[in-house]
Amino acid sequence: MAGEIFISYRRADQAKARLLHALLKQRGVDAWYDGLLGPGEDWRQKTAQALEQAPIFVLLFSRIASESDDISKELAAATFSKKLIVPVRIENIKPSGAFLYELASRNWTDAYEDAEASFADLADKLAALVKGGPAADVAAYSLGSTEPPPKIEPRPQPAAPPPPVTTPWFKRLPVLAGAGALAVAVIAGAAFMMRGAATDAGAPAEENMRVAFFGFTSDDDPAAKQAAAIATEEGYRALNNLRLDTVNRVDIEHGGEGSTLDRAAALGARFLLEGNVSREGERLRTTGMLVDVPTRTTISQGSSTPKIDNPRFAGTSSSQGAVGSLNCVVAYVTNFGVAAPDTATLTLFGDVCGSNFARQPPYLKELLERYPDSGFGHAQLAGSLTYTLLTVPAAQRPGIVAEADAALARAEALAPDTPATAVARASVAIAHDRPPLDWLPRLESDLAGTPSRKDAFNYSRAKRMAGVNLLQVGRIADAVLYLETALEANANDPVARYYALIARAAAGQYGFQEGFEAVVSRRITSYLWELTLVSAIFMNAMDPEKVFAVAPEDVATAVPCYRDLIASLKARDYRARLAGAKRADACLTTFDSPHVNIMAQATLGDLDRAYALADRPDLTQMFWNYFPTLFLPPNRPMRADPRFLPLMQKLGYVDYWKQTKTQPDVCGTPEERDIPVCVALR
Repeated sequence: MAGEIFISYRRADQAKARLLHALLKQRGVDAWYDGLLGPGEDWRQKTAQALEQAPIFVLLFSRIASESDDISKELAAATFSKKLIVPVRIENIKPSGAFLYELASRNWTDAYEDAEASFADLADKLAALVKGGPAADVAAYSLGSTEPPPKIEPRPQPAAPPPPVTTPWFKRLPVLAGAGALAVAVIAGAAFMMRGAATDAGAPAEENMRVAFFGFTSDDDPAAKQAAAIATEEGYRALNNLRLDTVNRVDIEHGGEGSTLDRAAALGARFLLEGNVSREGERLRTTGMLVDVPTRTTISQGSSTPKIDNPRFAGTSSSQGAVGSLNCVVAYVTNFGVAAPDTATLTLFGDVCGSNFARQPPYLKELLERYPDSGFGHAQLAGSLTYTLLTVPAAQRPGIVAEADAALARAEALAPDTPATAVARASVAIAHDRPPLDWLPRLESDLAGTPSRKDAFNYSRAKRMAGVNLLQVGRIADAVLYLETALEANANDPVARYYALIARAAAGQYGFQEGFEAVVSRRITSYLWELTLVSAIFMNAMDPEKVFAVAPEDVATAVPCYRDLIASLKARDYRARLAGAKRADACLTTFDSPHVNIMAQATLGDLDRAYALADRPDLTQMFWNYFPTLFLPPNRPMRADPRFLPLMQKLGYVDYWKQTKTQPDVCGTPEERDIPVCVALR
């Protein structure tokens, strides 16, 4: 899908392109960059189409961009078509050569210092440009138009003005070609911005989902104050990543008196979000609370007691947990379609959103007793039931799978085309240990469209699920795209963020080290901690010691095992490495980390043990989905082994590759194109 704005950049600068795209999206503006390309799409054709249709061309200029022939060609095409060109320096360098010739007469925007603030200001100006009105001309000049802005004379306003009809600046641009395509792009962009807003005459008004976030308060302890301040800032940052109607921070901090509930009601908010941090001995108690303002019902309340020596972790974890719960509750209120839920229903929504997937079924069943025709509810039940398989004895699993089948059948009948049902469909297939060919292509097909606002929550989950499984079957580059798109739909999804970083590291892409160090300082669970450490140890994603420093308490005892593993990997003597493999096997088996152990054994040279672990009877598709490992770089010795092809056939991967006409990315590399599985696929 093309947009009003085309973002041109070099691959190494994609993080900046993604940031600008997200900021524009928050402001209701469609932009395009090639990170939005889906798997299998022709990037040349899609890029040319997007460039033709977008009237505004934003160039993210850096040293590496100045060396790109492709960017030079895109700039020349934009100049020829008389598009508005907006040059943005993301590094403090001067243009030269063709770039100097094309850009010398234009106003530059500098965004190499305080990039987030600079990009936010840039997004505001671009949004003004797209939405039209007198300010659009001024914005156009400040962003690169060679024509000076017109003088804007104040006009008297009528007492009861009609809705203003404004003309976006770019509609007044002379375009040499593609006028029809431009009109289609503008109409499509307008339709996208209006989707879900229900503002047409005769359309029902959208239900109020406004949020008032009052931040986190604290007692007088310095560490508690620091954690509360961080929680407040991180809370606003996380809220800004969501497509929610949030009360302006200035109105919160400077408006009204009385209780926060009374102030939230006066501000027209549906939900109140607030928290508190206090000191308890050598720990901090952080509490986040979500309240339904009209009914004054506490929907959810969560507490944690992190150590006092890490206020940043305490602040970020509590705020992200609170905002995550809010996002989930809003999704449930919207998708259950309950206009005025009673307090018991709201409490059940909070119970679901405050629990992990394996603990949700009882709450979902109670909700479905109240609302038996909720396709969303049945889909959520089917998916959550499959997660309980990880925690129950083998004898109980057939009954749970049968129950999930029934819930999925009901979801298919009531809401077959929603992302929630797509997730449930794939989850139940995995629980049946069906090979990827039976469900992964369907999941990709289900995710081909653009989600509505109310579907964003589960669309993100579905994209993440597809990305993780594409990583599992070796389509690493496609996995990166899916996981990045999951983050576009929900930038606060920590699992998608971690897997995206892992996929980028596995693909040898840029920038993952900085990304890992950023996410490690925020909320981290045992599972995500282990993912980060795996990437640090085996793919040099970051310094492992920085990961050890934020080890959650329930995995802190594993740190000596991992340190010994690192020492073994550095050993050059073969016998020392094998001895390290045996020690790693002993301690990693104790921690039940088969995905880490497989990589450890393969890398250290004990392929017999690596294959024994990979062929464990209990490692069904459901359990393999816990962490895809076979196509990550450390497992190269396994892939070169003759036993690898039979293992891939047993898991159903070979049939998947042949039927979908795909192959693992490693088969395209000179180092691995002649491994047995790649030869078989040729």
